[in-house]
Amino acid sequence: MKFSIIINTHNQSKFINDCIKSCKNQNFLDYEILIVDTSVRPLNVNQTKNLKYFHIKEKFKKYPVMNQMYQIEYGLKKSKGDFICLLDGDDKFERSKLKKMYDTIKNKKNILIQDVPIIFSKNRRENKKIKKYKNNLFFRKTFIEWPQVFGTSTISCNRKILELFFKKGKPFEWKYLAIDVKLILFVFFFYKIKSNLNEITLKRIHENNLDNNFSNLFSKYFWKRRKMQHDYRYFLTKKNFYNLDYCLTKFVNFFL
Repeated sequence: MKFSIIINTHNQSKFINDCIKSCKNQNFLDYEILIVDTSVRPLNVNQTKNLKYFHIKEKFKKYPVMNQMYQIEYGLKKSKGDFICLLDGDDKFERSKLKKMYDTIKNKKNILIQDVPIIFSKNRRENKKIKKYKNNLFFRKTFIEWPQVFGTSTISCNRKILELFFKKGKPFEWKYLAIDVKLILFVFFFYKIKSNLNEITLKRIHENNLDNNFSNLFSKYFWKRRKMQHDYRYFLTKKNFYNLDYCLTKFVNFFL
C-alpha cells in the first residue's frame, strides 16, 4: 500500500465528517485511512475495508500536544502504507493531494513533504496567504535556521523516517513541542524536506485550535516552548546556533 492517512482527533465531532470525506474523495486509490480518537465520547464512524477507527484513552492529561503525538504513534503501528500522511481531525485534504504527492515522491526515499496550506474558517476560504518568511536568507541567518512549520496536517513522510523519529528523536521527552515542530527539526538535520507543493491541505482556524496557548508572543508558554525548540535542536545536533532568536529566548526565560 502506498499511503496511510493517520487522522488524530479529540472532541472534534462537528469537523470529523468533513475531514473523512476529504480523504475518501481522493483521486488516487492506493491508500488507507486510520482514525485515532481520544474523545470523551467515541465517534460514530462506519469502518470499511480501507477505513479503520480506533478509540483510545488520553495518556497525557496536561499536555494535549503529547496526546496528539501518542495518537500518531499508535496509528503508525496499525498502518501499512509506505508513505504516511498526517491529518488533524479539524482539517481537510484537497482531492488531488495524494496524486500530487505520489508524482513528487516517485522512487525517492527518506523524504518529508511539507506543503503550504490554504487557511479557512467554517466553510469558506480566507483571502490571506501564508507568508513563507523563512525563505529569506537574512532571516535564517539572523533569527531561525530551521524551516517554517505550517502544521501537522501539511506533513507527509516516508514510513522509515517516522519510525526512526519515534525511536531516536525521543519526542515524548519534550512536553511543550508539537509533533510538527519536532519532526521538521529531526528531518531537517538528518534527511530531506521538500516544500514545493502548495494548497493541497486546508487548515481550519477556530477558537479551539491546539496551538492557541503557545502562539501568543506575550505568554510565558510561548517562550518556554521557544526555549524547548532550541534545546531539542541541541539534543539532535549537539550544537547551539547562536543567533538573535537564541539569545533573546535565553534572556526571556532567565526571568520566567
